[in-house]
Amino acid sequence: MKAKSLFAILLASSAFVGCGPSYKLYPVTGKVTLDGAPLAGATITLQPVGGDAKPASATCDKDGSYSVVDMRPEAAPGAAAGNYKVGILWYKPSVDSSQATGESSSNKSEDGKAARTTVSGPKSDLPAAYQNPETSELTLTVEAKPNVKDFALDSKFKGKAK
Repeated sequence: MKAKSLFAILLASSAFVGCGPSYKLYPVTGKVTLDGAPLAGATITLQPVGGDAKPASATCDKDGSYSVVDMRPEAAPGAAAGNYKVGILWYKPSVDSSQATGESSSNKSEDGKAARTTVSGPKSDLPAAYQNPETSELTLTVEAKPNVKDFALDSKFKGKAK
């Protein structure tokens, strides 16, 4: 009887071995501002530079504060230790509730070629260079501890020259 109980305990405990992530995540928080004003609704993307880290992202709340979440399927708060390039997207909220519209008067133009569909949507008031981690010049090093990083953006920023 004791052997059966011991076997049942070992079997049950083995089900928990290997559960949970095999990587460690560390909190990353901060604020994003543009010319000193908070960027409510801005999206931050962290692209790892080498190593085993995976991308992470965050969305800013109304005062520009953010808290990063790892982008793996089993998403969890934080990011793996390592170096990251950072991109920031932000669209000023509009009065119009529609996000994008596609318009085309017909499938073919007068000369018989396919008509071009135009897509319009919200425009970003953030310099385009900030949107791409390769041109933003924004970086972040996540250390094995809680990390705080503020991003003070400038509306006149042109980005890294190519």
